[in-house]
Amino acid sequence: MISALMASIAVGMLILAGLAARRRAAAGPAAILVAVICVGLAYDSGAVAVGRPLGFGAALEAVNAPRYWIHAVFTPLLVVAATALAARLGVTWLRRPAVRIAGGVLVAVLIALGVAADVFALRLEPKEYADTLRYVNAATAGPPVPAIVTMLVVVVIGALVWRTARFPWLCLGGIAMFAAAGAGAAHFWLGNVGELLLQLAVLATVLRTTRPAPDPAPSQPTQEPLPQN
Repeated sequence: MISALMASIAVGMLILAGLAARRRAAAGPAAILVAVICVGLAYDSGAVAVGRPLGFGAALEAVNAPRYWIHAVFTPLLVVAATALAARLGVTWLRRPAVRIAGGVLVAVLIALGVAADVFALRLEPKEYADTLRYVNAATAGPPVPAIVTMLVVVVIGALVWRTARFPWLCLGGIAMFAAAGAGAAHFWLGNVGELLLQLAVLATVLRTTRPAPDPAPSQPTQEPLPQN
């Protein structure tokens, strides 16, 4: 049951990746970045989905290891994508050089922290849940700081988009991801569901940037006062 759900999430992520990539001409490089992130998350869910057929062993361990590399590198890139999309939706101060430099430094730090925790310190340990077999990082200690900071930034950017463009879905998607990640501590698959909801919200934001801006209302002609006799 859970394996089938994970496979469905993987397929859903690939569909979102294809839809985002098709909007690259209209939405800019952010659409390609969103597509790449979706492909990475599709691999994450797919690796769990194939756990039962593969069984514990060297093959499944090799399939699971990239899941942690993907999360370490790709998750902070959501900040880059969200910032670019928000700027296109009217949060123009995000284009300022100082803001872009600060954002780049933040993303680099988050990736470095993720790589240190989930790549350099990676120690895979088999774990069974319902009908799934997967490998988890036994070296994990404490909350996933890069992911938490990333989601906080995405929610803040989403709130700015909500205020500026009257478009709430990026903010709501980030909040949904937070809620799902918290519940995922007990049931890991909820985190994957949250990732799908978040990427749906991000794709909706991509599509919103491709819509033409509404034409301004035509001004009413002023009427000259009639001459008084």
